[in-house]
Parts: sequence; structure tokens; C-alpha cells
Amino acid sequence: MDVRDEAKDNLGKKPKLLIVSQVLPFPRSSGQQQRVYYKLKALQPDFYLIFLTSAPLNHRESIRRELLKLCNEAIVLTSRYQQNALSRYLHRWLGLVYSIRTGFKFSNYIIGHLEFTPSRLEETVGDMALDAVLYEYWHSVASVDVFRQKNIPCVLDMHNLLWQSLSRQYQARKFIPQWWKDRSVQLYRTQEEDAWNRFDGVITINAEEHCYVQSKVADHVRLFYAPMGTDLSLWPYSWQPSSPPRVVYFGGLGSPHNRQDALSCYQHIMPIIWEQIPEAELWLVGSNPPDDIKALPNQDSRIIVTGFVNQVQDVLKTMSVLLCPWTGTYGFRSRLIEAMALGIPVVASPDAVHGMDLTPGHGLFIEANSSGMAQTALRLLLDKDDLQRQSKLARRQTEEKFSYQATYEALASNLLAFINEKRQSHLPDLK
Repeated sequence: MDVRDEAKDNLGKKPKLLIVSQVLPFPRSSGQQQRVYYKLKALQPDFYLIFLTSAPLNHRESIRRELLKLCNEAIVLTSRYQQNALSRYLHRWLGLVYSIRTGFKFSNYIIGHLEFTPSRLEETVGDMALDAVLYEYWHSVASVDVFRQKNIPCVLDMHNLLWQSLSRQYQARKFIPQWWKDRSVQLYRTQEEDAWNRFDGVITINAEEHCYVQSKVADHVRLFYAPMGTDLSLWPYSWQPSSPPRVVYFGGLGSPHNRQDALSCYQHIMPIIWEQIPEAELWLVGSNPPDDIKALPNQDSRIIVTGFVNQVQDVLKTMSVLLCPWTGTYGFRSRLIEAMALGIPVVASPDAVHGMDLTPGHGLFIEANSSGMAQTALRLLLDKDDLQRQSKLARRQTEEKFSYQATYEALASNLLAFINEKRQSHLPDLK
């Protein structure tokens, strides 16, 4: 068999895909983990998957075993940052200096300059025969050159516009001068947008962000659109609203952003609802609630803070309406899709659903301020027939747009076509 025949024969085999990720596909308690899990699950049938990550020495083997349930091979490097207390202390300071000097985030330092450096990936991957590399986040973009030199295409799942996320984080830090915030965000934005152009393909999760990225990347960068879908069999239509009515905020409460949104529901939206439905309850459902959130039930018995719930579907299905007063036009609120799949009508801010391709009036209502959100939620709570109708429309919309098949399986199919196209173009020309 000559070189070209051998290359053609390889085309008939599953392409080898290396996934470089500091985000693990378990325990699926965050949206990022769920996205990585569902992608791996969708890629499994058509790809030979090799997952590369890092972890503390004493967790490496357990993580490797868990990864092998989803991948053909798992490479778990010893974390340089988490080697010991001294390394963590040292790199916290080095990371701070790095962030001040460059405008990058601390996570960029840890992932790109410690865990997944070009030299470390070169040493780890070596002469491994790969057909493509998939990166989760752009933090280790410098290592793309390791694969580019070998004609191995690299694809980035950007997850969201991180410079916008950084800008939102800075809003809560009143002690930082505004000129410094503006400088840091602009530095980060420039570097993030430059990074996209170093990949052969970029995956977006938000329709508006897709258009934005399209305006920033060169013609050679292939764009893929894959919103945050979910396995709807895990989120079956099961809406059974309790009495008195329950209004819910759903999201990880360890996040400062989500904490503020939860407090906004309590401070600005519920008082208007309580004027007409004083018995209505506010449920704050999410892991890691901070002390001020945990203290709310002591101030008002109509507030329930659940903390982490193992089978959250069993709690959520009893809710009448979900509130989401999110600010910031970036990313994708997967929790809204999960709630709508269960049949919970949603009242959200325009920012919360920006670019998510959701249709208002179909289990979803968009209001620009707290008063509008309260009035719309109140109207739904007082009209049980319309609330029932909106519940069914919410489920229908998720089935049409955000099923596992419509999102992750479609992405896997598109990636396979793209990578096979690249493999074909690299066949030796022996004419």
C-alpha cells in the first residue's frame, strides 16, 4: 500500500480528536460541565476521543477512570498550580502580577501559562496521530501553534464572550477606578478577538454572538453555531404547580452575578406580587448560597432557600413562574431552557435571553425592568388558564430548538464533515 492509499484508508476510520479542557464533563453541576458532557456524548459515535486535562496528583486516577466512560483515552496531567500549598500561594501572586500587566484573567494565567503551555502539550502529545484538536475556551491559544505546524486543525468552543463577562464582574468592584476597568476590559477584548483568528474553527453558543464573531474573524475561520441544548428526557414535561403559588429563581448562588439577581427578585419584584398575592412564595434554588441569601428565610418565612438539590426537577416542577432579571448580553442561560422544558413559564429581562433565539409569548415573556417583570408574573399567576397554556408552549419551544439532537448531535455532524474535509485536503499528491 503506497502513501496515498494508506491516507485514503485512514479516511475510513474514525478521526482522532484531542479535547484540551480544564472543564471536566462531570459532575455536571454547572452549565460548562454539561456542555462538555453533551458534546462528548454526541461525538462518541463518530470520533476516537482523547481527553486532555490536569488535576491534583491524588485525583488524577479517579478523574481518568471517570473520563474513560466518555472517551477512548484520557490524559490527566499533574496540576502545576495545585501541587501543594506553596505552589498555590506562589502562583496566586504571579497570576495577579500577570493580570495587572497584561489585562488577562487569572484563569488565563493558570490554564495558558501553567497547565497547557505549548511546551507541555508538545511533550505530552509528541508524535500522536491526530486529525483535529478541540479547545474549551481560548485560554491556551498559544499552544495552537504546536498543532498548526503539523497541519492539525484546531477548533475553539468559545462558550461565551469572556470580555463581556469580565466587564460585568468589574461592575460589582466599586473600589477599582473606572479608567482601570475600561483599560482592562479593552485589553482583554482585543486579545480574545485576536485569539479567535488563530483557530481553524470557532463554535458559538449565542445567535447574536455568532454574528459578532463573524464580523471579527478572517475568512479562513469556519464558524459553527451550537446553542446550549439538553437531553429533554432528563427534563420531562412534568409541571405540577403548588398552592400557594411558588415563584422561583434558579441558578448557582455561589456566583456573585446570580446572587445579585436572586436579591433583585426578593427586593424589587416580589414586593409587587405580594401586594396582590401575599401568600406567594419565593424559592431560591441553587447551590452554594452565600450567608446573606441563607439568612433571608429568617426575615420572611415566604422565602425558601434550597441550596443544592440532587433531583432539582422534583422541586422545579412545583413552581408556577420563573424569574430571571439577568444583566449582560453574553453567554447562554441554560437554566431557562431546563425550566421551560419542565413546563415552567419564564419572565426574563431582555439581557437574559439576548441572542438565544427564543420566541416571546411562547412560554417566555420579556420585560425591561423589575416592575414589568412583577406585573407580567402577577398576570400569569392570576390567570390559571393562560398559565397552563403558556406551560405547554414553553415545553414545545424547547423541543423545537434546544433538544440534544438539534444542538449537540447537529454540531457533531458538522464537525465531522469539517474534519473529513480537512483530512481529504491533506492527502498526499503523488501525481
